[in-house]
Amino acid sequence: MRFSVHGDGRTASEGSDGPDDLLFVLGWGNEPGHHPVSWLLDRLADEYRVHAVTLPTNGWDFEDQYLDPVRAYYEDREFDAVLSHSTGGLVAAHLAAVVDVPPQVFLSPWWGMAPGGGFESAVLPYFLRLPTARRLFEPDRDRTDIGNLKPEAEFEAGPRGVSPAFLRTVVDAQARLPPFDPADAVFCTLSDRIVSVRAIGDRTPAANLRPYDGGHEFFASSGREAVVEDVLAALDGGVNAIR
Repeated sequence: MRFSVHGDGRTASEGSDGPDDLLFVLGWGNEPGHHPVSWLLDRLADEYRVHAVTLPTNGWDFEDQYLDPVRAYYEDREFDAVLSHSTGGLVAAHLAAVVDVPPQVFLSPWWGMAPGGGFESAVLPYFLRLPTARRLFEPDRDRTDIGNLKPEAEFEAGPRGVSPAFLRTVVDAQARLPPFDPADAVFCTLSDRIVSVRAIGDRTPAANLRPYDGGHEFFASSGREAVVEDVLAALDGGVNAIR
């Protein structure tokens, strides 16, 4: 897990001497240098000092390898806002159960497994029982499932497979998500093929949900300029800013 700081921001909290600090927990395989991620970091850095968290892609202990490092980093600083994407949204949801966090903004959080035929519906329960951290399964995904602006080279260079140990710790964390905070805002596309839209909908009240057109990563999708303005408004004004 890596932490990096981006930008100085242009705004300051009332009574503070510097810009607001934003914790941004990235998704599985996301890197700050990826073009869509870099684009989003640049937009966020206009308003915040952004602390970007890069997650392991093949962990097997959710608390030890995902939650606890983010918790330790969070508790060692003062944050004014929390943003997360995909797997980062799973981590950030659990973070709120162990530390006092401001209202959060979630982007396509991985709160449930995406439905699918074959492996994902019939074989997954047996796959999860295998006692190995080897990447034995590569999900059938297309670059455009991420977003039509996702560069082909970045998609091909990303982590390709997942292990039983990794999926097992994710499924366990999904099964014990803490209660939803009514002050939080959730952005997602209803055509998401990476994470379960139903799991997001079952957990999120309609008033807290902001759908957009595009792929799993809004920041890798056409129309992202309009969405990022809504995200910034939600970070600044909470869920009331998207109603």
